[in-house]
Amino acid sequence: MPEIAQYTGYARGLSYIFIWYSSILLGFFFLYAPLIPLLFIHRPSYRRATDLLFSTWEAFNTTVLELVYGVEIVLTGDAIRPTDDALMVLNHPTRMDWNFVWSAIFHASNYHNTKIVLKEPLRRVPGMGWIMAMSRFIFLQRRWSEDSCTFDRMMQYYNETREADGARQILLFPEGTNMAPSARQKSDLYAVENNVAKYKHLLHPRTSGFVHLTYGLREKNLLSSVYDLTIAYPDIVPTSEMDLVRGKIPRRVHVHVARYPVQQVPSTYVGLEKWIQEIWRDKEKLLERFAATKEFIPISQEQRFPVRMKTLQPLCLVFWSLFLYWSLSTLLYSLAAKLWVLLVAGMFYYTEKKTGGIQQLELSLHTGSFWNSGKRRYRSSDEDAQDDFEHVKDD
Repeated sequence: MPEIAQYTGYARGLSYIFIWYSSILLGFFFLYAPLIPLLFIHRPSYRRATDLLFSTWEAFNTTVLELVYGVEIVLTGDAIRPTDDALMVLNHPTRMDWNFVWSAIFHASNYHNTKIVLKEPLRRVPGMGWIMAMSRFIFLQRRWSEDSCTFDRMMQYYNETREADGARQILLFPEGTNMAPSARQKSDLYAVENNVAKYKHLLHPRTSGFVHLTYGLREKNLLSSVYDLTIAYPDIVPTSEMDLVRGKIPRRVHVHVARYPVQQVPSTYVGLEKWIQEIWRDKEKLLERFAATKEFIPISQEQRFPVRMKTLQPLCLVFWSLFLYWSLSTLLYSLAAKLWVLLVAGMFYYTEKKTGGIQQLELSLHTGSFWNSGKRRYRSSDEDAQDDFEHVKDD
């Protein structure tokens, strides 16, 4: 009966959302927040600990999706090399892509240290945003005069901590937003105004951020390769958080990976702009074939990855399951735990207001300007409308 199927869908979706967000929120308060003193004592240990925690959560989320909710990740193309300092570019068909691309990157690489470029408001989301800030993701204001400085600041920080932390990968959404009707309309208008073909499966990429990042990473010897990732859904396509709530979790997610060594990447601004546009034209053809075949057909058998469970997955599943049981029980029965949550939340809200957040605090400590650091000041959107930076994930 339709009603039973609907109730089953909600039960499936709400249970996943509960596991997903409670692991993030409780993980922040009871695992991440206790690490903050390391910021002042030994920052390399702080960075290693936060990166390790994020890796274990990624393995947990991947395992829950695959074992509990039956999501199959199908990988084709090139492996992601853990020793590569890399820029990854990804198409963005739905708001939920990032939740599944973690699983793809997890299986495509023995180890990775990926940081996503995101819009600034996500930094303030309790738990999730605070963890991403502590993990040194890149947050942008959509004002290029300030966002270019943010890119430069973060690239410099990555460069100065490269020896201690190892290789990093930065994930960028060149389309700037998911394929909502309004975004598709703007993309089509761009195609008409610039006399180029309209895309059916993609939005035209916005090149400023890609060019700036690629050029800057190359200058700092932080670019071994560029990875072009293409994600596609052959059956169920969750377009929003509400789709997940309703239980619209895809049964299969396909990701194709193409690696371009730095020697094959143009070294000029104009060359990079044209190159990413060519990549997107090829990606449109790839997705057109996918629409007909419901799979990415690899060039050779070696280009189809067998997605096997890693040893880390069951270990992380056990760890996070025990942690969730302990933290929920503790929060339910312990007054001290409730006071700790209120204290940490208050501290983070205060930090956001006075210093621009925990990430700004980390950068200030690194540069030695902590005692002079104040609240970051931004111009209003009206004042800076002509300087709008569009090359950032914006849902």
